[in-house]
Amino acid sequence: MKNVVILCIAVSTFIVAQDTTASVDQEPQLPGLGVYIGGTFGGATSVDELPDGHSIESRLNVPNIGISRGLFLGGIPLVVGAGYHPRGYTYEFTSPYTGTKIEAETQIDMLDVWATVPYPINDKAILQAGFLLGTCLGGTQKIDDDEQDIEDIEGELDYGIILGGGYAITENIGVNLGYYIGLAEFDEMMKFNGLVFNVGYTF
Repeated sequence: MKNVVILCIAVSTFIVAQDTTASVDQEPQLPGLGVYIGGTFGGATSVDELPDGHSIESRLNVPNIGISRGLFLGGIPLVVGAGYHPRGYTYEFTSPYTGTKIEAETQIDMLDVWATVPYPINDKAILQAGFLLGTCLGGTQKIDDDEQDIEDIEGELDYGIILGGGYAITENIGVNLGYYIGLAEFDEMMKFNGLVFNVGYTF
């Protein structure tokens, strides 16, 4: 399912982008249609207190891939987008039977929509703050070489706020860095959070 979503986003972006143009002579404005790819160095916090010797660690989750576009809503500038953004974390604990350390790597596949309000610092850099809402496509948990699907989480919602900034490397290429603060109690167990980074291309 994850690969199907990624393929659909990539194909639809390519098709729409064929008719999108930009001019260097235009006045500064919100970006047009764009694509981005990146990842998240993220983790989660437990809703309930963890037992002694148990911890949740951050892990790299890739790829973040999606489409974006700038628009005005009632005079308010927005950059909106949609994409595939996995969440994940590593759960560490010591087995009471063998005394060995066990690491369970969890990945949650999410399809998100988001919107941020950009605040320009200069002609290349912006600060931005916004909101993200996502629905779960499924997930996996891996212990050693044993990977299993996580059941009964499809359709679970996650939402939170994004705080960060962006920098234009060229007229079409930019980088973004932000921090996601999850507000939802996903599956009544976890709140996701993490450092989000991506490289974007605007047509």
